Amino acid sequence: MRRFLAAVSALAALAALPGAAHASDARLTGQEIRDIAGRGLLWCEEYEAASDDCGVVTLLRVMPDGRLASTSTLLLQESPELQVYIADIDQLDGDRLCSKVEMGRARFTFMLDGQQLSDERAIGLTALFQAQMADMEGKTMCQTFFRTDDPNVIREEITVDGERQTDLESTYHLREGDSGLHLRAQLPTEPDETGTAL
Repeated sequence: MRRFLAAVSALAALAALPGAAHASDARLTGQEIRDIAGRGLLWCEEYEAASDDCGVVTLLRVMPDGRLASTSTLLLQESPELQVYIADIDQLDGDRLCSKVEMGRARFTFMLDGQQLSDERAIGLTALFQAQMADMEGKTMCQTFFRTDDPNVIREEITVDGERQTDLESTYHLREGDSGLHLRAQLPTEPDETGTAL
């Protein structure tokens, strides 16, 4: 989830915000993570109340073999509207959601004004994502999730090869699939930009 937004942020030369420590937050168990995935809730990352939009929206689902499949949606730019859908596989390790970063495994689908880009046109965009994540290739990223005072808001702690990486951490608002979430463009757009509904 967060690793894909980090890649886009690097492309846009945006600064990531470090995660804050909240000692009183309750740690989600592996079963609780599975339950969220089973309910089909959307993970709205970097929610902004003023504009009522998200930086990334991710759907987790439980696969028959117990692994978790994730599909993350980002709005790269608004005009023309360019969205990317990124599908990957994660594994629960106790109460941590872990994956070995292998950008060749992740599947990218790009949509331009509602039309899927051909493989020939998408290959360059895919290469940009892969280049921005090159320093993470082959490393193991794990996320641990914590509930906050709001039961629909969770924060995360991230380790990469066992070392805490606060610059990759984020907060998620859990929403029902029909809640009409909006995406916020990640690359510079006109000053009067508005969100795009999922």
